[in-house]
Order: sequence, then C-alpha cells, then structure tokens
Amino acid sequence: MAQITDAVKSRGGRGARVAPVAVFVCWSIGALIYAALPDGSDGRYLVANTLYLGAAVFVLFSLARAIRDAQDRQRLFWGLLGAGVVANFAGDIGWSGLQEFPLGVQGATLPHAAYLVSYLFFGGALLLLVGLAARRISLVTSLDALCIVLSTGILVWYFVLETAVSGAAGWWEVSSTLSWVLFDAALLFLCLVVLSAAGRPPFAGALAGSFLAFAVADGYYLVERAAGTYQNTGWPDMIWALGLACVALAALEAAPVTGGEHLRIEPWRVFLFWFGPLSPAVHLTVVLLWAATHPPLPSYAAAGTAVILLYFALRVALVSATSRRLSDERETMARKLEEGRVLSEMHDTVKQGVHGVSITLRTALDAGRRGEHDGAMRMVSNALRASRETEYQVSRPYEEMQTSVHGEAGLRPRSYLRHRLVRFEEYFGIKTHEDLQAPLESLSPMEIAAVYRFAVEAFWNVAKHSYADNMHLESRRVGDLLIVRVRDDGRGFDPEDPPPGMGLDYLRERAREVGAEFDVISAPGRGTTVQLRFRMGQASA
Repeated sequence: MAQITDAVKSRGGRGARVAPVAVFVCWSIGALIYAALPDGSDGRYLVANTLYLGAAVFVLFSLARAIRDAQDRQRLFWGLLGAGVVANFAGDIGWSGLQEFPLGVQGATLPHAAYLVSYLFFGGALLLLVGLAARRISLVTSLDALCIVLSTGILVWYFVLETAVSGAAGWWEVSSTLSWVLFDAALLFLCLVVLSAAGRPPFAGALAGSFLAFAVADGYYLVERAAGTYQNTGWPDMIWALGLACVALAALEAAPVTGGEHLRIEPWRVFLFWFGPLSPAVHLTVVLLWAATHPPLPSYAAAGTAVILLYFALRVALVSATSRRLSDERETMARKLEEGRVLSEMHDTVKQGVHGVSITLRTALDAGRRGEHDGAMRMVSNALRASRETEYQVSRPYEEMQTSVHGEAGLRPRSYLRHRLVRFEEYFGIKTHEDLQAPLESLSPMEIAAVYRFAVEAFWNVAKHSYADNMHLESRRVGDLLIVRVRDDGRGFDPEDPPPGMGLDYLRERAREVGAEFDVISAPGRGTTVQLRFRMGQASA
C-alpha cells in the first residue's frame, strides 16, 4: 500500500479518484494470497503484517495532510482522529502479550488502556463531526450511541461471551473483553448519523466504511477467541488493515464541512436505525424472545432492558425538544434573511421608482412651458403609470415583511397570495384566477418565503411582458412533488431566447436556494407557464 501515497498528490483530483481503487486492489490481492496459504504458516503472518504496516503508513500520511490543511474545529476533528489512530498503534505494541492469557482474564494492561484511550479520541472526533454536519443533535446522538453500547453488550455477552469468560476476575476484565466491539458499534452509528445528514461531508462514506470494518474485525476476533481458534494472525488482522485504509481514504477526501443549517434525515434512514442491525430495540427483542423460550432471563439482561426502555421514554422528549428548537431556529433565520432582503428591495425600488417619476414630471413641465401640451400630457400619463407601478413594487416587500415578522399572527400563505392577486388585478387590470389545491403550509418557512418571491416576480413579469388578459395561480400535489405554478394567456416567447428583463435567472436562483426545481414552459402566441417543484420526500425527519 505504500505506493498509494504517490498516487494521491492532489485532493479532489485524479489521484483521489484512483486511490480507492488502488486500495481495494492491493487489499484484495493480499487477501487472495492470504487465503491460499496454509493456516498458521509464516507466509500468512508475513502477508497480514505487510498489509497492516502498509495501511499504517498510508493512514498516518493522509491524516497528517488533512490536519495540516484543515482549520479551526475541523482541524480538531482530524487531530482527534489521528490521536485515536496513534493510540491504537500504541496498543498494538503489546498485542502479542494479550494472546498469552485466556479470554477475559488478562487483567489491566497497557495495551488495554491504549485501546480505551483510542476509542475516547475516536468518540470525541465523531461527536464533533456530528455537531459540524447537523445542528443541535450531538446530545441525542451521544445518548443513542451509549444505548447501542448497552444493548450490543447484552447481545454479545448473552450469546457469545458469557460462557467463554465465566472465569473473569472482575469488571475490568469483562469490560476490556467487550469494549472493542461495543465501541465499534457506537462509532459506526455516529458515522451513519453523519452520512444520513443533509450536510454530510464527502468523506463520510469512507469513514463509515472504516468503522464498519473495525466492528466486523473485532466481532470476528472475539468469536474466534471465545471458540479458542484464534492464532497470532487471522482474518481479523486483514480486516483491521482494510479499516485503516478506509480512514486514510477519508482523510484524502478531507473538505470543509458546510452542513449544520438543517437536520434533514430521510424517513427510511430513521426506519433503518430503529429496525436495523444496530437498533437497541431489535437487540432487546432478540434477547427477550430467546430468553422466553430458553429461561431463565439473566439479571443483567433484565436490568439492561429496564435502562434502555427508560431511555426510549426520555428520548421522545429529547427529540421533541431538539426538533422544536431546530424549527424555531430555522424560522428565525428565515425571517432575518427575509427582513434584510425586503428592506434592501424596498430601498432600491423606492429610489429608482421615485427618481424615474421625478425625471418624467420635470420633462413634462419643460414640455408644457414650451407649449407642447400633448407631449406634456403623454409624459404625465407615463409618470402616473410609473408611480402606480412603483406603489405596487413598494407594497410587495412591505407586505412580505409584515408576514414574516408576524409569523402565525400574520397572513397564511394562501391568504397572502390571494391578497397579492387582488392587488395585482387592481393595479394592472389583468383578470386573476386562484386555484391552490395543494396546501402550502407543509413547506418550511424558507420555502414559503421562496414561493412568495417566486409568485410576485412571476406576477410582475406577466404585467410587464405578457400582454395577457388572464393570469392563473395554481398549486398541485403529484406524488411526492408539490408544484406551485403561475401561467398566463399572453403572447409567450421562445424559452431558448427569452426577452431581456424577464427575471428568469432571479426565479431560478430563488428555486435553487431552497432545493426546488424551476421550469419555464412557453411558446410564441401560446402564453407562459413558470413553476416551482418541491420534493416533499426531503422534508425534515
């Protein structure tokens, strides 16, 4: 694996794309050679240690680069991850000594302490990453991880290790025996939380793969030690090397973590947590069902079950409070952004509109003094039309700001849009039609604000460019899509060559800001339709 370092000179470039392939090719070749050699042979020992040392060099090089290039809290994340890897290597120095005692009676040793320290570093790093990728859930995810540690411990002890370590001298021996696979399960869960978040970093997949490999390797090792079949090296060592290589790949993909504004985890991912292989509920169900048919139920299983059920009750309150706080923060953020945008828009509109009316009236006055009464009347008429347009433009952001400031006490989305339609018809004489069949209240505050901006800008385009007699505002729910549409029966245009000043880029940008899709449907002489499409399956869980 040492050659891989020469293939990854620039992050995000060709080397970063080649690195995963090179890693798995090298590991697969090593695994095939290892499998072909006889059990217990020196060749197997040499292959396993060569792969492990190559992975160790690769991960240290990659982590050093990631620490050097990162900043602030993200440098701390990579530093903690690197410290965990170094502590793990320190434990490996005394690895052979751990194999000289029966499982569970090794006593307190420096390697055990080093491994424990490494897991503390790993846990701190991943909790920090959770905080960077998704806001306000670090407490809940840390408690979830502890719950997984408890339920996995009950499961592994009950089915695998209770008989094998029945002669253990005390809690230290028992906990040191179980700690590896339990911590691996908790760390894998934290990786999956990051991988599921909307703000997940590009290296989340490789990081999850690394802790999955560690969990499989440690579980494999414990099962072999319990059965008495583990020798100096085995398949667990091969899988550990793969896990280290995945950590190195994650470090090569190190990039700024820009999430944190939203906690958006799709419902199917939540379902997998509660009914997947890491789920404490599934672990308890397995143990309790087995104990019901093979009594008695051990006291530690009953006590663990009580603790986990109490935590489930507490978790409902924790998640509810977290979700409520996230919702309040998102709404506050949306209001602040709207207020700033609206005030800026009011300033620009008033300044340009009043300036234009002033110039037109001054020109009309000069024309009147010269006796050009028809021209003066024409200019006064233009100034009157411009003043009404300015009045309409000024009223738009003012009413939007009222709505965002007053929130629930203000107008609902349907009421606000109906009000804008009435004002539009009064100002421009174009007949309006409202057909909002799908409720807009299911959208987030920022998405509703985007709908307001989209609709009013589309109305303005109809007034200025369409020469239409009728304008329709519609909303529809089609599968997991919510569609908001504005259409007119005006002169239309070629979407490939739109006339200047229509603001299509503005509409497209407003859609992009909230993750919606924007469509323009038009043809000369056949009117124009513009619409936003929101995918409701991406709503927060």
